[in-house]
Amino acid sequence: MERNKNIERKCKRFSARLKSSKGVSCVEYPCPNIVLCNVGQATGFTKEDVYKLVEDLKTVNIQKFIAEKGESHSFLVFEDTNSAAEFYHTSNGKAKVRNGTTIFMNYVQSVPNDEITCTDGIPKGLSILPDFISHDEEQKYINLFDWTTEANLKNRQVKHYGYEFRYGSNDVDLNSPLPESIPDECNMLWERLKTFGFDIETPDQLTVNKYCPGQGIPSHVDRHSPFSDTILSLSLGSDVVMDWRHHSNKYVPVVVPSRSMLVMQNEARYDWQHGIQPRTWDPVIDIRKSSDGQTERVITGDTKPRDTRISLTFRKTREGPCQCQFKTLCDRGTVEGELSDDLASHLEELHVHQVYEQIAGHFSTTRHKRWPRVDEFLHSVSPGAVLLDLGAGNGKNILNRNDILQIAGERSSGLLLECAGHTQSIPGAQCVRLDLLHTPLRDECADAIICIAVIHHLSSAARRRQAVSTISRLLRPGGRALITVWAKDQSKSNYLAQNKENHDTNLVTMVGGLNLPVHENRTQFRHSDLLVPWKLRKVEDKKPLKTSDTFLRYYHVFEEGELVQLCEMPHLEIESSFYEEGNWCVVCKKR
Repeated sequence: MERNKNIERKCKRFSARLKSSKGVSCVEYPCPNIVLCNVGQATGFTKEDVYKLVEDLKTVNIQKFIAEKGESHSFLVFEDTNSAAEFYHTSNGKAKVRNGTTIFMNYVQSVPNDEITCTDGIPKGLSILPDFISHDEEQKYINLFDWTTEANLKNRQVKHYGYEFRYGSNDVDLNSPLPESIPDECNMLWERLKTFGFDIETPDQLTVNKYCPGQGIPSHVDRHSPFSDTILSLSLGSDVVMDWRHHSNKYVPVVVPSRSMLVMQNEARYDWQHGIQPRTWDPVIDIRKSSDGQTERVITGDTKPRDTRISLTFRKTREGPCQCQFKTLCDRGTVEGELSDDLASHLEELHVHQVYEQIAGHFSTTRHKRWPRVDEFLHSVSPGAVLLDLGAGNGKNILNRNDILQIAGERSSGLLLECAGHTQSIPGAQCVRLDLLHTPLRDECADAIICIAVIHHLSSAARRRQAVSTISRLLRPGGRALITVWAKDQSKSNYLAQNKENHDTNLVTMVGGLNLPVHENRTQFRHSDLLVPWKLRKVEDKKPLKTSDTFLRYYHVFEEGELVQLCEMPHLEIESSFYEEGNWCVVCKKR
């Protein structure tokens, strides 16, 4: 009797703790859901441990085990209340895990939804041929490569045959063939592909990547013009989940099994990006039928550990401009090195606008304080003036003043919500959704304009100049504007982390032949046009929580004097230029 009371007291303490810290509401009556109060992902508790707990309970059926990342509790969903009650009475305060910890539990009315449903179909032209080689053949291919003298990238080990795949330009130099061609042992692969209906040109370039658990590759598309219309990838050693993303915002996670051959053609080859997230595990993905009979991919809360994986990527080289019908990610859309407006717009939609919609909440939690010179400019605005903040973000630069009219313009709907929350108590402050390049405001409507950290997201010189022209159009004669952009030189800022070097990473050819390096955060910029990672943290109760999602934002970082040159327009007079907080800044006046 005393033992039962002790278990009850502990369960009540756990219940109160879960309610106050996690918002999990326990109930005192039996139901199909149970929370295991003191074991979870953070304590090393796994699905295998769950099965061991119920292996002697023949009438108990568990439908789902939910262990959220970083949590020391977990959930069980049973087939019915009777199954849950039998497990509860048999195991609560009695069952132990491998390290000897006694498990305490409570009933809960509801459990978190840990599944994500992906309704988009796999890219057209993507084929995965499982069990393409046998276990013995897999081992022979693994043994074929000696990794004692391999080249090293930051995220993995790599070897090249035929031609070196140049990550600096995402292509090959056809004038510099390597002494080692593709090993003869690979010839059987082309013949076997014919039995699956793929009669391809024999590849002449091979890149072999060795991925240890925790390593991945950024989302990218293999450059169009240097390679033919079929790319092959043979996977050895471990399954992996490969993420496929379309510029229309479609997303499809695809399991690539060990010993499978992946064939990329058509849209999958030219119009989708693919990548592998850097993690030691992958989610288990179920293929299910929806209520209307459609196939869905469901990312479950279950995970599977990764092992070392070796991928063999085969390409056939070619010369001349690409002739594909897929323009968005193609490298033929440049005129003297400048992106066409259409392609630049696609790039910004993919790597600026869509990204900020997804990171708006987390981004807002990192933006609080105005820079000193921005604050100085704002406080110099005279009473009665109209002030425009073009690209206002979360509205941190809006002043708590009732003697001026302030209009905060922001393209991202997510950031606009953050801005509205910030400015709702400020008299004379309005938030509007607008695009800097297509601003519907009338000419000469503003006495002062700020445009802070916006123009560096525009991917062509013409579009950046158009943005400054818009600012000039909106200013009244005598009006002043402050424009800031990220500087390429960060040596005088707090951005750089001590003792952190900038490593070469994979370059992603996004559109129009513009090769975009994925920047190593907190290191010196070495390229003018690049993708800067943003590690997303979901926000709950205004507190960021860790996640594994990383998004890439496009930036054009400015050389010294480049912003001044951009602002040299007939109706603008440059009053001053300066460097602040890693940014080049210009104050100009409308003549």
